[in-house]
Amino acid sequence: MARLVQKFGGTSVADVSKIMKAAEIAVQAANEGHEVTTVISAMGHTTDHLVSLAEQIFPEVGRRSAREMDMLLATGEQVSIALMSMAIQSLGYQARSFTGAQAGIITESQHGVAKIQEIHSERLESSLARGEIAVVAGFQGVTENNELTTLGRGGSDTTAVALSAALGADRCDIYTDVRGVFTADPRIIPEARRLPSVSYEEMLELAATGAQVMNARSVELAMDNQVQVRVRSTFEPQDQGTLITHRVSSPEYTIAGIACDMNSCVITLKTPTNLEGVNPLEGVSALFTRLQELGIQTDMVMVLKHEDEPSQELAFTMEKVSLPRVQQLIEALALTLGNPLMQVETDIAKVSVVGRRLTSRPEVVAGVFETLSSANIPVQMVATGDMRISVLMPAKHGRDAVKLIHKRFNLAEGTFTA
Repeated sequence: MARLVQKFGGTSVADVSKIMKAAEIAVQAANEGHEVTTVISAMGHTTDHLVSLAEQIFPEVGRRSAREMDMLLATGEQVSIALMSMAIQSLGYQARSFTGAQAGIITESQHGVAKIQEIHSERLESSLARGEIAVVAGFQGVTENNELTTLGRGGSDTTAVALSAALGADRCDIYTDVRGVFTADPRIIPEARRLPSVSYEEMLELAATGAQVMNARSVELAMDNQVQVRVRSTFEPQDQGTLITHRVSSPEYTIAGIACDMNSCVITLKTPTNLEGVNPLEGVSALFTRLQELGIQTDMVMVLKHEDEPSQELAFTMEKVSLPRVQQLIEALALTLGNPLMQVETDIAKVSVVGRRLTSRPEVVAGVFETLSSANIPVQMVATGDMRISVLMPAKHGRDAVKLIHKRFNLAEGTFTA
């Protein structure tokens, strides 16, 4: 007998027939003798619908109460867990639903992007001991002061992995609408190759750079707690999908995959460097410290000084959803930053090649740039590291860049080996 956590995403519970399919998967595992906890997302596009309701009252994101948005968005999962529990019961098995608070998920107080601090799993343990399937709402938790919070985009993945660690689960199965982790998004490249397994580190880079299979924070949690994660299809449950595990247990790919992020934007701040009494770098430090406190992640940070004029440019990428808050923050820190001229680009794509020891494989970097150059695809920013190469470009070129790079390294036939 094993202890399993099964997470079903929005596409897996989009309607009642799909909820019944998810329930059948959970009941089958329970009938095989396993202890089963399920984590459920909101149905289909429920969250988008709830956001649209708020937009009708407050079109400007900055005017909406973060607390009330959490109260609103958390209702989506409450609908799903109730229906999932009923579906399991209709199949003759006992089930009990739990909101994040009822499941003992304690978070910090940052609304909208709260991080899980601890889990008091006693009620879930009691449910499992009674022979029930525990059905937990993903994406949400509660503070020590009983304030409801949400975990941000992909938060149900985080809930599932955190519960797996807290319950000592043998494995966490992430059920979704794809058959695992591929060398590229199958919607862009139908012939993309599925990976039988991938390391935590590679999956973390893929998730952080736009692969939509899992949330990056959940992969980090899995790595820190050595939780075995398997990504598999709700609609082909017999398929074993992709195992996310320790790097010594997974193949060593030179290139594991290519991700394309269309949800980022770039902010550029141009500041004069000859202002009396102003040190722009101190302002930059204050800005990034505050971004960290707010839980807003940035990427591809670049600082340039111009020799032909006394000015400095700071450019960084971040998620578009955080743009209004960051713009407000920059305006609040304007004096400290030296009253910079701010430019924002939202029509961009970030294409990332993820693998291992890329800094010691110059042929990979060369191949990426040769491919883009041959196709006349302009490059706006570049970031390189040991596990990824990220290139920023106009959004209209993103999908073509993925296709060309994927073909250049023959990833459809087998992962590239230098």
